[in-house]
Amino acid sequence: RVREAVVSTQSTGKKRLQKRQWRMKKRLQKRRWKMKKRLQKRREATEKTMENEKEATEKTMEGEKEATEKTMEMENEKEATEKTMEAQKRRWRVKKRLQKRRWKRKKR
Repeated sequence: RVREAVVSTQSTGKKRLQKRQWRMKKRLQKRRWKMKKRLQKRREATEKTMENEKEATEKTMEGEKEATEKTMEMENEKEATEKTMEAQKRRWRVKKRLQKRRWKRKKR
């Protein structure tokens, strides 16, 4: 006890100063660490949004492709049905013409 009292006030002041500096240092480290984490989170969030946007655009592109393919198929089917209908009409006309000829011959 007596010895502690003998210790000069200068050294205690020095210790106090060191302690305060240490605390400030730690506080700074903590602040830097927090900022780093915040930046990291922000970066990750932006990357995530970019990926989501990319996926969304890819999906829309795929949807558009599918839609165009479907429309093309529909058009092709329409054309095919139209052609078959025309062919049937032609056959029908030919058939009727022949029937008419036969009927006229029979009539004579």
